[in-house]
Amino acid sequence: MRERFGVNVIGAWFDGDFETPVEADDVLTGGTRLLVAGEPTQVTSLQEATTSRVREFGPQRILLAGYGDSGQAAYDLLDGTGSQLTVLDLEDHENVDVTGDASDPDVLEAAGIADATALLLTVGDDTTAIFTTLIARELNPDLHIVVRANDHADVQKLYRAGADYVQSLATVSGRMLASTVFEDETMLAYDRQFSVVRLPADGLVGTTIVDESVRTETGCTVVGILRDGETITDFDPAAFTFEAGDEVIVAGTDEAITRFEQRFVD
Repeated sequence: MRERFGVNVIGAWFDGDFETPVEADDVLTGGTRLLVAGEPTQVTSLQEATTSRVREFGPQRILLAGYGDSGQAAYDLLDGTGSQLTVLDLEDHENVDVTGDASDPDVLEAAGIADATALLLTVGDDTTAIFTTLIARELNPDLHIVVRANDHADVQKLYRAGADYVQSLATVSGRMLASTVFEDETMLAYDRQFSVVRLPADGLVGTTIVDESVRTETGCTVVGILRDGETITDFDPAAFTFEAGDEVIVAGTDEAITRFEQRFVD
């Protein structure tokens, strides 16, 4: 990935679970999401190379089941996209098209599940979500099903029920990748378990990232180097030799950053 596109792969979501670092031999399957760092042109090249050229998208017919806070937020984003949006909820509210239990096959059929291209499921409890996913998959095998899980422990159950993508409330904020300029920031909070931090590189002086096996030994990814006021993001980890006064921008979990500090920060 780095040789071809120039980006650093910091982490990846496999079946909704975020892992960092990513091993070189990890297989990227359909639905895998990557967290990468690189120049805008490099990231664009990666996006263009990994975007499907086979699947054609026409007007989407989306069934939104569950019109609570999450459902309303999804509705606000989807409304006006040109999609045909049908809202299903237990109670009759403004914007609700069909009233009833989403796990009832008759209610799903009345809501147009057979003709829908996607089901966005944000119901109040995971048991209902699991049953609804099973029924929806049976009624429409080609349906793309996206589910909000209330409990992270139910994520795998929903995948087994037939969901295409599941995210729990506890980690949904981790899906949002903020575009950030590093200039004057010393720490960029990603979420509680993942951070991007600016640190001194005293322990790397005279060596390279590959020489010190930084990623293998610490779990951190060096995404940038600061030298004489300049931020360098396009560098060869095997050839770039650190000098006195250099600083690094590293990405990783709190534990990984602690290991980096213990080993390389004097």
